[in-house]
Amino acid sequence: MISIQNILVPVDLTDASVYAAQYAVALAQAHQARLIVLHVKAPYPVHGRFAAGALEHVQNQRNRKEQTRLAELIPDSIKDTIAVKDIQVTGTPMARVIIEKARELNVDLIVIADRKPQSWMRFFKENVAQRVIKDATCSVLAVHCPPGKAATQNKARS
Repeated sequence: MISIQNILVPVDLTDASVYAAQYAVALAQAHQARLIVLHVKAPYPVHGRFAAGALEHVQNQRNRKEQTRLAELIPDSIKDTIAVKDIQVTGTPMARVIIEKARELNVDLIVIADRKPQSWMRFFKENVAQRVIKDATCSVLAVHCPPGKAATQNKARS
């Protein structure tokens, strides 16, 4: 039998990643595995003293809001049944950060949202899920968010 002890779910707090987190929770419960919720974000651009001073307050507010959403992503009732660890890191490229964290934390499975690139943006933006699938040393489950789910989740949050 396959032993799954550590599951990593990278989230960017979009509907698709929240949906992938639901899959990760179900798998963690079924295998009594530890769930690691990883939020990777790009570093803020720094342009002299302006960014360091004027934007620092805005950045701090955004960080607090993201930390709160990350902590609330997995309900307490689920945290009572499985071990859940929230990690927030800054780094790029995001796929490499996810893969390095998976190795560092001895992850058996990565559950990641796989979004289809939109129009011309597919030429300019890295497909993080595809890079993780290609380069990860552990198994990866790519989760597709059904079209109707995103609207349902947005209404639930309001």
